[in-house]
Amino acid sequence: MFIGGAIMRKYIIQFLIVIENFSLFISGILAIIFYNCFNLNFYKSFYQKENLAPKIGTTYEELIKNTTNLLDYLNHKAILNLDWYTDKDILHMQDVRTLYSLSYKTMIFFIVVFTISTILLIILCKKRTIFYITNTFNKVLLAFIIVIGILSCIISYNFTSFWIKFHQLLFSNDLWLLSPDESNLIQMVPEEFFISLITTIILHIFILFISLFILNTVVKKRMKNN
Repeated sequence: MFIGGAIMRKYIIQFLIVIENFSLFISGILAIIFYNCFNLNFYKSFYQKENLAPKIGTTYEELIKNTTNLLDYLNHKAILNLDWYTDKDILHMQDVRTLYSLSYKTMIFFIVVFTISTILLIILCKKRTIFYITNTFNKVLLAFIIVIGILSCIISYNFTSFWIKFHQLLFSNDLWLLSPDESNLIQMVPEEFFISLITTIILHIFILFISLFILNTVVKKRMKNN
């Protein structure tokens, strides 16, 4: 009975560690996505680099104003500028805002799961909590790195195909099929913008993962020396 209880306890600890690591990585990825998508400086940098304002028949100040309006709308802080965005733009952005809201709730959920699983591990493992976590951490992290690496290869091979599949998967309508001749939204954020945005997001994810890998390795080595 004692041996069976010890084995069960071991499996519970291992399960909690995997859940904790998984929650940390998912919430970290979503946090990076939110940071970059709502980073106004990123938009400014892209607009200046592409000299976008005169290309779409507006001023830089107006472009930033309408971009700020767009980000505020996604944050439930404003309504979209009806003089700038078309009806189809607005309908699509309603879908996008719903997706962002769901993603934000998902991030909060995994942060809560991470917190609870960490507390349970501390209760179960006490002083050996770090020892158990570090032994599994890099294995789960490696799985995430492989998945993100494969996704990066798919994106770099044919971004347009990936972007179409992405929209078909996440949206149940064709409102995302916007025409540059009619939509100011698609002129503000053309395909080149999303290539740059997703590249930046993936780069930041890899930086996070590599940093976590190095930190875990250092902690693990120090624990062995002690």
